[in-house]
Amino acid sequence: ETGGNNYFNSAYLIDNKGEITGRYDKFHLVPYGEYVPLKRFFPFIKKLTAGVGDFAEGRGPYPIGFMGGDIGVLICYEAIFPEIARETVKNGAAFLVNITNDAWFGTTSAPYQHFEIARMRAVENRVYLMRAANTGISAFIAPSGRVIVRTGLFEKTFLTERVGIKNGAWTTFYTQFGDVFA
Repeated sequence: ETGGNNYFNSAYLIDNKGEITGRYDKFHLVPYGEYVPLKRFFPFIKKLTAGVGDFAEGRGPYPIGFMGGDIGVLICYEAIFPEIARETVKNGAAFLVNITNDAWFGTTSAPYQHFEIARMRAVENRVYLMRAANTGISAFIAPSGRVIVRTGLFEKTFLTERVGIKNGAWTTFYTQFGDVFA
């Protein structure tokens, strides 16, 4: 998505009429994958990193408004940062959705690690998490961390499942206070 002269890595919510009803712009970008750090101080870096994405940061962890409960979106590796999921839920997300491109991991252990880390975001915030990965592992995860259903790696399929929506009045200690003891 482009906003003025900026490009964003974005997720869209589209209704049954094909209308865009919400958008989330990723704000925790991958260094040297989605942006080049310090390039304004070192102009020569641009030549060394040709072909690297040049995305702008989104405005931060906010949910997309949705009837029945707001959606907390975690794009790709944003799911490895507990504070992002925590702030998204604290800001009103009733459940989390993690969309990711794990293709570059191939058949290494990394897709499994990425999946397990994302699973922790459901547990910490006691919300359902839906995960869609282009090469797997896609899943529905309960607030307890229980995997309801999941795909394998490089499995061509689709999943559907009923999930619960968090009541906005109740939050976990972690959602409320974060890493206060750490």
